[in-house]
Amino acid sequence: MSLFIITFVAFAIGIVLILLLKNVSPPPPQEQIHFENPEDKPYYLIDREAFKEKCLEFLGKFNLEYKHSIWANEQELEVDMFDETPIVGGKYLALCIFNPPHSLVDLFKVKGFLESVKGEGAARGIVITTGYFSDDAKKALDEDPVELVNVVTFLKYLKKFDIY
Repeated sequence: MSLFIITFVAFAIGIVLILLLKNVSPPPPQEQIHFENPEDKPYYLIDREAFKEKCLEFLGKFNLEYKHSIWANEQELEVDMFDETPIVGGKYLALCIFNPPHSLVDLFKVKGFLESVKGEGAARGIVITTGYFSDDAKKALDEDPVELVNVVTFLKYLKKFDIY
């Protein structure tokens, strides 16, 4: 009899645990970009200074007035901009990451930039990279004033703005 009760209780606990699980689907895979030949890769994805110029041109399309920029290290360009639009304007910061390690920008880099945006009192921040963002980095910024632009999105915008 006790064996029957133990089996029934274990079955009931199993059903309850299954019902408590979230029904979520796995995140969709990131869109990747591939070039048929190495020569097809745009020069600004290979050369650091060309990437800087393309980032500044891209940011200029959003009516952001360029103030100054500085290379924080070999891979990261910090850009300070200003939007004069009333009410929604203000200071904007951008972080342009050239060839991130393993082509992936992680949560710590994005959170660090978010703290810089908040610390400097900027209205918004934009992170542009020639790589991709980790899943946890994308999830962490749901309601924060930071936009993430990976290489696929960056190239789409450049084509849309006719500055590819």
